[in-house]
Amino acid sequence: MSGQLAYDRIKWKRTIHELLGALDHKIVNLLLQDNLLCAWEGKVCPRCGKGSLSKLQKSSGHLPKYRCNAKACHVYLNPHHLHPLFVDGRGSGSTSLQLQAALLLLLLNRVPHPVIHGLLGVNHKAIEDMDKRLRDPRMKWVQEQEKHVNFGNGKKWCDVEADETTFHKQNLGNHASEPETPVIWEQWCGIVKRGCRQSLVLHRLNPKMSQAPALGPGAIRKVEWVPLAKTSLQDKQVILHTDAAKSYKCKVPGVIDDNVIHAKKRGKKNGKWQWRAPNYVLA
Repeated sequence: MSGQLAYDRIKWKRTIHELLGALDHKIVNLLLQDNLLCAWEGKVCPRCGKGSLSKLQKSSGHLPKYRCNAKACHVYLNPHHLHPLFVDGRGSGSTSLQLQAALLLLLLNRVPHPVIHGLLGVNHKAIEDMDKRLRDPRMKWVQEQEKHVNFGNGKKWCDVEADETTFHKQNLGNHASEPETPVIWEQWCGIVKRGCRQSLVLHRLNPKMSQAPALGPGAIRKVEWVPLAKTSLQDKQVILHTDAAKSYKCKVPGVIDDNVIHAKKRGKKNGKWQWRAPNYVLA
C-alpha cells in the first residue's frame, strides 16, 4: 500500500483538541484506554524490585502516580515511567503528557517537523527525539510482519520483482575530493510480489568498498543474493523479474529469472506516439 493511500485510510480516534484540553487524570485514562500507557498497578516496583505498585493516586504533582508499598522505598512513579516514547521528566524543562501525546499524534499523521514546531511551540530537539524513538517500534513491527510474507504457495506460478538500491555513502579519507579515497555504501535489496506492496521485504546488503570516483557499489553480489533467494523464493514457483545483474541468474529451484529492461518504450496509441513506462518496476 502506498504511503499516501495508507494515510488517507487512517481513522484517528483522538483529536489534538481532546488531548491538549484533557486534565491530568483524564489524559492518563485516555492513553490507558488506547493502550499507549502500561498499567503498573500490582507490578513489581522497578526501583527497588521488592514492593508492588498501588493504584493511581493523587500526589503533590499534577499527574496521578503509582506508589511502591515497600517500607524502604515508597517511591512515586509517573504513569509513563520507562515509556519507550514519552519522556518522564521533572521541573520547568519537562514536557507535559498532554503535549507529548499531541506531538505523537502529529508525527503519526506525517506532519513536517517545522509545522509541528509552529503549532505546538515544542523545541525542535524534542520533536526529533520522539521521531527517533518512534522508529524502533516501527522497525520491530516491520520485522515481525516480514516473517509472515509468502511469495508463493508452490502450486501456482506468480510474479515477483527484485532490485537493489543505494541510499548513502561515507568517505573514509580525510578529504572526500582526494583520488582513491575508500568509500562505504549503504545498499538494500527489495523483493515484492507483483501487485501486493504489503509483501515488500527489505534486506540490507554489505557491498565492497570502492574508490571515490565510483558512482556506486555496483550490482548485488552472488554471495548475498543466493542465501536471500533460497530463504524467500526457493520452491515457491515464482517468475522473478530483475535487471541484467548476473547474480540474479543463479539457479534456484522453483524460480525462473526474467531479465527486465527498466527503460521507457515509445509506441503509438490512438494515432499518437507516446512514451510508455516499463511494465515491471520495483515500487
